[in-house]
Amino acid sequence: MSTLIRFSALYLMFGLTGCDLMDDLPIGKGYSAKHLCSFIFTSGLDEDLVRDTFIAPKVEPLPWIWDLAIDAERKTVQVKDIIFGEGAGSATAVYRPGKGCTLLVDQPVDAVNALPFAPLTPPTLPADEAWPYGASNALSRVPGVDIERLQDTLDVTFSEPPGATVLTTAVVVAYQGQLIAERYALGVTRETLLPGWSMTKTITGTLAGILVDDGTFKLNAPAPVPGWSDTEKDSITLQHLLHMSSGLEVNEDYSGFSDVTQMLYRESDQYAYAVNQPVVMPPYTEFKYSTAETNRLAAAIQSAVGGTQQAVYEFYQQRLFHAINIIHAIIEFDASGNFVGGAYGYMPARDWARIGQLYLQKGRWNDNQVLSEDWVSFATSPSPVAKHYGAHMWLNSDGRRWPNVPYDAFALVGHQGQRVVVIPSRELVVVRTGVTEDRDLQNQVMNQLLEGILSALPQRHSL
Repeated sequence: MSTLIRFSALYLMFGLTGCDLMDDLPIGKGYSAKHLCSFIFTSGLDEDLVRDTFIAPKVEPLPWIWDLAIDAERKTVQVKDIIFGEGAGSATAVYRPGKGCTLLVDQPVDAVNALPFAPLTPPTLPADEAWPYGASNALSRVPGVDIERLQDTLDVTFSEPPGATVLTTAVVVAYQGQLIAERYALGVTRETLLPGWSMTKTITGTLAGILVDDGTFKLNAPAPVPGWSDTEKDSITLQHLLHMSSGLEVNEDYSGFSDVTQMLYRESDQYAYAVNQPVVMPPYTEFKYSTAETNRLAAAIQSAVGGTQQAVYEFYQQRLFHAINIIHAIIEFDASGNFVGGAYGYMPARDWARIGQLYLQKGRWNDNQVLSEDWVSFATSPSPVAKHYGAHMWLNSDGRRWPNVPYDAFALVGHQGQRVVVIPSRELVVVRTGVTEDRDLQNQVMNQLLEGILSALPQRHSL
């Protein structure tokens, strides 16, 4: 078949599916390489499951023509297509211990490996001590909890109703500081590092909170983003970034080519792309949720703690993760050594629950105040421009997100249905992870899960 005929057939396929060939094909390749790599090598999941069930449906019609090279020894994934081969630009991701997977974006593996990096040796948790402070696998039995109803609720959450694709991978339930239920599916175990997607934004917001508590950052001072001093952007404060209201241009559409997909899958320096977006309105004009906003915040954090990937890696591991007994978690980097604070956090479901538990305990962990109570209060209070959003934290204060859940609930929320929900009035933390594309279905599954868990608890509180 001639190149012209091949191109025409490919153009027709993309047109029939609503995709733009020249824009969406490189994005699809980058997405596929990055997330195949992360699911297979960072998370350790089955290659066939990841390729056929998690990735292929997301990047249709690319799987009709993709050419995948997954190298288990070198821990690389390359995505080409059978029409253009190398000519249309392949995408390659590489895994390294401690860093996870990095999308190269037209760079050789050696360029990423040349960036200095040494993984830390994590602390050891007491094997016989229960969650959240130890590594015991045992669940706790709390008087008054209806275990049968709780298990029935999990049955529903892990089911696949006719005509729906839910793909729940994990649920963890902690009540009164004790782990009372957990379940896993699709090859996931309690040790599997699971993607948080935008739940990572709350991690990044928490790191900013640590620097505010230290006095390094000031909420109402100009955001210390590299390159912004003495520009029109020096009126943007740290608080504006935390509240997703800087006034910079944003297009948070993951369905094809957009600002966010260009940044995540076609840029070797995500920070440069994010911080150089133009101003389109004054700060605090309106709430505009965006991954680029969090990457601007991440750029300020990385600069403040030393600027290198090693420095920011040690900062987030030692000041946050290790401080709350999270010993196997990472935030992946871009090809320039920037931690992708807007999207690429990975940790086991029990550790995602530890993040929620930290906020439930008002920043305290054993005898250590990891976050100040003032920060926790600020993070979980509505911003001036969005009642449903705090400082990189989603809120239920208006009852809009979960109308049948107490209004003091707040949450980490990520793409494809990743959730960590904290309900202080019920002393409850619930984690749900999965690969659920349909947003309405995500909300339905989470609503049913929360309502079922609440009905299994011994106390009843009014909203």
